[in-house]
Amino acid sequence: MKGTFLSVFISIILLFFATSCSIERKLAKEFVKQHDSISVLLIPPAYVFKTNLNAFLIEGYDKLSDEEQQKQLYDSSRFLQALEDTLIISRFFSELETALRKYGIYTYTHDEVVEFMSKKNPAYQVTLAQMELEEDIYPYRAQEVFFDTVLFYEDFDLYKMGLNTWFEISKLNDPKAVNNILYASDFVTDELEGRFTSNIFTGEVKFKYNIFPLETEDVYTLAASAGERYAGYIFDYIMNQYIFFNFPDGNIPDIFLSYDHESGMLFPAGDRRFLFLDE
Repeated sequence: MKGTFLSVFISIILLFFATSCSIERKLAKEFVKQHDSISVLLIPPAYVFKTNLNAFLIEGYDKLSDEEQQKQLYDSSRFLQALEDTLIISRFFSELETALRKYGIYTYTHDEVVEFMSKKNPAYQVTLAQMELEEDIYPYRAQEVFFDTVLFYEDFDLYKMGLNTWFEISKLNDPKAVNNILYASDFVTDELEGRFTSNIFTGEVKFKYNIFPLETEDVYTLAASAGERYAGYIFDYIMNQYIFFNFPDGNIPDIFLSYDHESGMLFPAGDRRFLFLDE
């Protein structure tokens, strides 16, 4: 009797989640059908913040004044001095615009504000409130098990450049609209190629490798790839806002969905989305 009750209870729970998910997918499909009337005004940042986190590499850092610390961090950086804000921002926004158009969204820049404001269709202002480049060291361990039980490893300190972004997405002329601060980050490191080899006669294990150091162009490529990826995040955020505000009263969605414009498929976004800063 107890087993029968448990089976029925589990079936009810599964039915509840299946029904909830079907509501979300239904609303998402509704949004996808009508989204090609959306206009977006893209607002770039005026500059890029640059931060060197490698203070430990500077001798006597703790004894320096705040001003001298900042100077030493900037002067000792490998990339921050060489990177141009305008190129980082333009590479990012060029790919962002191109990718948004693939989602069927009309894009406008700050030079097209008058034309944008004349649109009657759903309109959003997407502001990249802050963009930051971080220079850092990335600890990486290469490891492999040999002889069934013995773990061999080699530790490396790879150079890392991170890109942090903070977005504000506002729907125009909508009293229900909620302006959230949204965050996303990405990074690129020195490229490590290697493999462990063992000598069958001596049992000696060695790690043979090559390190290809980061170059300035890799950081510009990081900005471009992030712009392309975050276009999907913007679309997904707008779609999930639609789901949220059209969900049955008294309920909230259980899942954050993502849409693939190439396949037309919907799937759980997981960590492939913006983070809300209160999460």
